[in-house]
Amino acid sequence: MALLIMLLALGLVQLWGSGAPLHRDGWFRWWRGQLDKIELLHKDAGLMLAACVLPPVLFSAVLMVLAEALLGGLGSLLMGVPLLLYCLGRGNFSEILSNYLRNWYKGDLAAAREAAAPLMKELHEEPADSRHLHEQVFRGAAYCAFERLFAVLFWFFLLGIPGAVLFRLSALYAELSRGGNGGAAAERWLWLLEWLPVRVMGFSFAIVGNFVGCYRAWRQCLTCRERDTDEVLETYLEGALGGIDASECSAGAEVAEGQRICGAQLEGLQALLSRSLLLWITVMALAVLFGF
Repeated sequence: MALLIMLLALGLVQLWGSGAPLHRDGWFRWWRGQLDKIELLHKDAGLMLAACVLPPVLFSAVLMVLAEALLGGLGSLLMGVPLLLYCLGRGNFSEILSNYLRNWYKGDLAAAREAAAPLMKELHEEPADSRHLHEQVFRGAAYCAFERLFAVLFWFFLLGIPGAVLFRLSALYAELSRGGNGGAAAERWLWLLEWLPVRVMGFSFAIVGNFVGCYRAWRQCLTCRERDTDEVLETYLEGALGGIDASECSAGAEVAEGQRICGAQLEGLQALLSRSLLLWITVMALAVLFGF
């Protein structure tokens, strides 16, 4: 049933471009605001995080149990698909990246920077030049793809819908808390949730990309406790995409060589992500087939 829920959710994302019709986070902001008024929670960042995230996670688990008890497999589908869609990342990733590349190839850096703003919201350093802009977009795109889809699917595979809800609400909480009270605790908790799935994703990159280069990077980062998730992803991608040159860019010959190389990296990233997703789906299908 989990495989069917995932396939239906991903199919709807392809149809809509994202899970935007179900991405309504106002209730979570309201819930956090109400809890923040409680003095005991306001003073304890860890307790505040737990009180904010865990009740909705437990509620989602209860909903799934009730749905299956009342309607069987159909109930699991009717409840599981919308909940998984809600847990997927915000925004249309492919559209954002396409808009950025369109402006990048035109040489309009201001428009390219504006188009890529949703990918760089986690990066606070202002890009100084075109090369710096590309590096930030590349790192931001890699993390965005991981956070919006792969991390959610990992926890869904492991813990079902409650696992996916746990990750999404933790990510939302970290975003709302950034720079404020409890921000450090929320970031650390999110880093812990990302630690294992980002390493699974890195091994996936090795299988579907340049194995030797990526596996070397994967081993180097395997037990690392200092690097942020986006830094680890960038290291993996440098290995997995090793050897990409301007000839692999889809832009016309009129585009400058430097722009073509940068564009080829992002196009290679998109292809690598697609192959990795196909690998994850295949592994899950085999697990279901053989009863794991």
